[in-house]
Amino acid sequence: MKDHLGIRKHLCVILVVHHKHKKGTEMQNHYTTKGKQLTIDSRRLIERWKLEGKSNREIASLLAKAPQTIHNEIKRGTVLQCLGKGRFKKIYSADYAQMVYETNRKRSVKKSILTKELKQKILHYHNQKLSPEMMVKTKGITVGMSTIYYWIHHGKLGLTKQNLLYPRKGKTVKKQASPNFKPAGKSIEQRPKAINLCLENGHYEIDTVLLTRAKNYCLLVLTDRRSRPQIIRLFPNKSAESVNLALKLILRQHHILSITADNGVEFHRLSDVFSKEHIYYAHPYASWERGTNENHNRLICRWLPKGTKKTTPKEVTFIENWINNYPKKCLDYKSPREDCLLANLKFSFFFTKKDPSYKHKSLYDRLLKV
Repeated sequence: MKDHLGIRKHLCVILVVHHKHKKGTEMQNHYTTKGKQLTIDSRRLIERWKLEGKSNREIASLLAKAPQTIHNEIKRGTVLQCLGKGRFKKIYSADYAQMVYETNRKRSVKKSILTKELKQKILHYHNQKLSPEMMVKTKGITVGMSTIYYWIHHGKLGLTKQNLLYPRKGKTVKKQASPNFKPAGKSIEQRPKAINLCLENGHYEIDTVLLTRAKNYCLLVLTDRRSRPQIIRLFPNKSAESVNLALKLILRQHHILSITADNGVEFHRLSDVFSKEHIYYAHPYASWERGTNENHNRLICRWLPKGTKKTTPKEVTFIENWINNYPKKCLDYKSPREDCLLANLKFSFFFTKKDPSYKHKSLYDRLLKV
């Protein structure tokens, strides 16, 4: 009995699927695909059939179009015909409908002409490592971002896809950490909410950028989580001693409240030069937990791509200044330097109101007071 019921149920499912497939096939055969526009000949047929009294649905069936397409077409091409003595009648005119269609087509596409001057401007900003978004938002380029990308992909600017700031790469296999893994210090999960929400300046993410696998100089990079100013230093090799020495020099010049690092061996001894209470380690193979740092490393790679064998402190200083003056979407297209200055002005104004003598004190005294 159960077997009979199972067979009947199975047959019902097959019939339903067959019916839906048949219906879908009929719909596909009946209606044309998207992008097939009505021609003047189709419009003349519509005009003739409307005079014969056919309905919109019948015309749609005859032309193998959706009824809504015919409805829109008739609405667009309807004109008033004078019957004399102040009497008018609404009729569909194929010639008028074709004229409206052609006018709308001309309006629908705004021609973006690539002039010599515009091409020179775009190439100039491209050489300065600006993205199309920044060209449009901050440099007054009058065409859209997608237009610039279109021109690059189609060779209009003399550039190829490889000249893009971030050429696309194939997906890599995701690595997984060992279940017995232990961080070198506090986990990122213990990081205070104020740091996670980027409420104040002074909380940095740290990383190293290895330009080539050969034994060579590396970059130590620190990025502020709030205003995004970048600190970049060139140091001899990727060892804990070199990192600590570079960080010690940075701490003399910059006020750092906390550091978030990855689990690289070079960061295992950060507590030798910085308070252990304010060092946090991200989970292994979780670069998104230090997204600010990783995104800024990509900006460095615009000037020093992977495989660069030689660089100088002068070049590194130039790149640091360039990044700190680069507009950021998250800062409402202000640069990190501008955002820091604005934050300092607000900070100074707040304390001047509380203590009028504050503006005459040195920076060191102000920090002590805070």
